[in-house]
This record gives sequence, structure tokens and C-alpha cells, in this order.
Amino acid sequence: MGPNGSGKSTLLRALVDMGRAASSPMETVHVPPFLSDQTRWEPTAFSLEGEADFLDPGEAPQRFRYELTIERQQRDDGTAAPLLVNHEALVHFPRGRRRRLFERGALGTSVYVSREFGLTARDDRLKGIEPNRSAIATLGLVNVPVATRFAAFLRDSLVSASNIAGNDTFTPDTSTVINWLAASADAKRWVEAQIQRSDLGIEDMEIADGFGGRHLRFNHSGLDAPVVLGYESKGTRCLVHLLPLIKLALDESGLAILDEVDGDLHVDMLWEILHRFRSRENNSRRAQLLVSSHHVGLLDDLEKEEVFIVEKDDSGATRVYGAQDVQGLRRDVRLYPKYRAGVLGGLPKLG
Repeated sequence: MGPNGSGKSTLLRALVDMGRAASSPMETVHVPPFLSDQTRWEPTAFSLEGEADFLDPGEAPQRFRYELTIERQQRDDGTAAPLLVNHEALVHFPRGRRRRLFERGALGTSVYVSREFGLTARDDRLKGIEPNRSAIATLGLVNVPVATRFAAFLRDSLVSASNIAGNDTFTPDTSTVINWLAASADAKRWVEAQIQRSDLGIEDMEIADGFGGRHLRFNHSGLDAPVVLGYESKGTRCLVHLLPLIKLALDESGLAILDEVDGDLHVDMLWEILHRFRSRENNSRRAQLLVSSHHVGLLDDLEKEEVFIVEKDDSGATRVYGAQDVQGLRRDVRLYPKYRAGVLGGLPKLG
């Protein structure tokens, strides 16, 4: 929750870019700085923590943390030089204690590798790490098993579905959705069931041939003729185009990152989406959902550990913090009144 979405969207885009970069090692990721005189040339640091079995495939997942710091340098003429990596590390926590698997510093410093990587400090593959490339991704390219499995984990599990495209939100176009539904009877039944659960008065959904190609149309209770998708409400159209991304994450056991999903959806529909990920029956693979919203009505349906506040200070800088970090906030308290009272922060300043 927050008064301005730009910082929030930048945070979500950074998460998506990290996942894509790790799965495509030679891909360049655009990481814009915060454009103030004090911070324009400051480094940008990322830290990603989770659980995975890339160290011992098939065994119990272990907690890990991936750290990356990107350095900016200014040329004599005031322009920006290419980005450089000045810190990168992969660590895990056996028995709760931090242990390095891999760590590199700025250009010219030594590289540390643990025995799990199967490399020595003088291995030629370490010499091929370029200063503007991820070392983990580079080692994955030359078939170092741990690095390859870690990159595959990020590719397959970190971001399996996202509606973020550059500075905008994205959903599949109508023809793509129709082709997907036509190719899978299971997908069509699932989407139809979700729409019916949304209490839209829709009895069923069908794909029909018409002028210009195939169309989606819906039969409503009380109507004598079906309604094509283009004449449905904006909320229904939004839901139809959003559901493929949600099903992708649920089916692939990944992370769905959905930005600004509340513009056209009723809060009850948003709650239904949250319920899909919370339900063990509907989410047996334990996919996760990271969603941004300005709809404060969701707050009373969430635990404090599930809520993160995004707010800007007077300089325009954005900070993100968890509701669980707000001092004195109990777990059994209603979050919506606390937010309206200013206890959680993130309130817009009007007037």
C-alpha cells in the first residue's frame, strides 16, 4: 500500500529482471538509479532469500541468500560508464549459521568458491567472469553444476508469471487467451469456474467463430443471447486476461508477480485471487503471490506478516517495510483501522 505507485513498480520490475537475468546469463538488465545528486552514482544492491534444493537435488530444500551489488561510475564528460558488479555472493544457512558458497568483490579482487562448486581458486572458468556480468550466471553457461541448477531454479521457480512489461502492466491479448483456452479443455473449464465463482451472473463460456476470427462469448442468466467479451464489463475482461497468468503460476509452482491488479476488479475478486494461493486444495504446489494494490479493503483479510508498505519521503525516495516491523502492532489487530489512523504509514498527503 502506498500513496504513489512508481517506487513500488520499480521494486517489482527489479525482481522480475533479476529472475530473467539469472535464467538468461548474457541478458543485460536495466537498473535505473534514483535520480538525485546524492544518489545518482551510488551502487544498487539486491538481496534475494528463499529455499531450494539446488545444492542437493531431491533433498529437503535449504535456505539460501543471493546478494548482488551493481556499481555505477561517471566518466570525465559526465556520462555513465557501463555498470560493474562490485559484490556478488551466494550463501546458505546449515543449522542456522551463515556459510558462503560463492563470493566475489570488485574487479581485481579474489573470488571465493566452496567445495560444492567443484572449482579451485585458480580454475580457468573463474578467469572468464567479466566485471559487468553475473558470476553465477557465467558459471552456469560453462556447466558448473551448482550454478546451472541455481540459474534453473530462478528461471523455473522465481518468476513463472508476471504482468510487468517495462514501465507498464501487461496481460495476454485476447487472441492469445482464446488460443490457450481452445488448446486446453482443462484450462477452459478452470477459467469458466473462476468467472462463475466471481458472481457475475455468467452461466458458461464458449469459443465461437465469427467475422474476423474466433471470439469468446458468455451466456448470462436472464439474457436470451450470449454476450461477446468485448461487451462485457471491464472487470470481466480484466479477469479473463489475468487468469492465464494466475494458472501458470499455480501449475508451475512458481511466483506470480502482479502489479496494480485492482484498477478494474472488485475487492471481492481480489480476495478470491488471494484465496487461490492460500488454499492447499487449489495451490498444492505451494506457488507464491506478490501483488501490489492500493485497495485498502484487503488489509483486514491479511496477516501483518503478509503486508508490506511502500511510501515516499519528501525527497521522493521510496522505502519498503513490513507491517510486522511496526513497533507494538499485535497479530490479532485489524489492520485497516490502524492504516487509516496512520499507524502503518503509507498514507497520501493531500492538501
